[in-house]
Amino acid sequence: MSTDVFRTMQVFTKVVELKSFAQAADTLGMSRGMASRHVAALEDSLGVRLINRTTRKFSVTEAGTAYYNQAINILALVAEAEQTATSDTAKPRGTLRLSCSVAFGGTQLGRAVAAYMRHFPEVKVDVVLCERNVNLVEEGFDLALRVAIDLDPGLIARRLTPIRFVACASPDYLERHGTPSEPAELSRHECLVFSEADIATDWRFRRDGMTTKVRIHGSFRANNGNILCEAAANGAGIVYQPTFLAFEHLRAGRLVKLLPEWEADTFWAYAVYPNRQYLLPKVRTFIDFMAAHFGAEPHWDAELAKIWK
Repeated sequence: MSTDVFRTMQVFTKVVELKSFAQAADTLGMSRGMASRHVAALEDSLGVRLINRTTRKFSVTEAGTAYYNQAINILALVAEAEQTATSDTAKPRGTLRLSCSVAFGGTQLGRAVAAYMRHFPEVKVDVVLCERNVNLVEEGFDLALRVAIDLDPGLIARRLTPIRFVACASPDYLERHGTPSEPAELSRHECLVFSEADIATDWRFRRDGMTTKVRIHGSFRANNGNILCEAAANGAGIVYQPTFLAFEHLRAGRLVKLLPEWEADTFWAYAVYPNRQYLLPKVRTFIDFMAAHFGAEPHWDAELAKIWK
C-alpha cells in the first residue's frame, strides 16, 4: 500500500467518523481543501460517490459505508503491525465489537466478558445480540460467537466449547402424560417447537453408534429457547434445548432429563473472525480467554453431570 493511499484512507475514515471535512482536516493537521481533495481523488479512483455533501447536508452512500468498513480494518491491521514492530508486549486496547446470539449471549456472555475486562482493563467491549449471522467486515464487527453443528467452510473460526442438547419435561407433565422410554415415543407427546432451527421438528438421538431422528409435533412454537424452557418447566410439554438454557430448571428439579440412555445433539460455540493473520491483540486475547473460560466441559454441563450420576 502506498503512503498516499494510506493517507487517503485515514482522511476518508476520519471525515466519515466526524461527519465533517473541516473537523477531519483540523484533527489530521491539514488544510480543509487538502482533505476534500483526498476524498475527491478517492472517489475518482473508485468511480463511485462515497459521500453526498452540500452546504447543509452530509451523508455517506452505501458504497461509502462499505469502503469505510473495509478501510478501518485495514488501518487497524497497519496499526497493529507498527505496534508489534516496536513492542514485544503489545497490550490489548480499544473497543472490541462482538456479535452473539440472544440465547447464548444473554445467559452466558455477561459473566465471561466481565472476567475478560478485569484482566484487560484497556479494552472496551460492545456486544450486539441478534439471531442473524452478521457480515463481520461490512458491519464493522471484530468477531462473532456463533452456535452451530458446523460452519461454512469459508469462515475462519475457532471452536470454544461444546453446546449439548437435552430433551426434558416437568415432573407434572410426566405424571399426567407418562415418561417416554424410547425416542420414537416423543411423536405421541406435546413437544415445544423452536421455530428457527434446522432441528425444529426433527429431534436427533444417538446410542451405540446409531442415530435416530424423530418427527415431533406441538401446538407451542417460539423463536426463543428461554420461553420454551420456561413453558416446559410449567408443564406445557417436552422441550429440546441446549443444556446451558435448561440448566437452572434442571438443577432446581423443575425439568427432568428424558431418555438418559440416549445422547442428544451436540453443537459448538465458535469464535468467527474475518482474518486469520494480524489479529489485533484485543481480538486474539478475547478468543483465547473465551476458550479457557468455557473449556471442553463448560461449568453448566459439569454441574449437571454430578446431578445425573
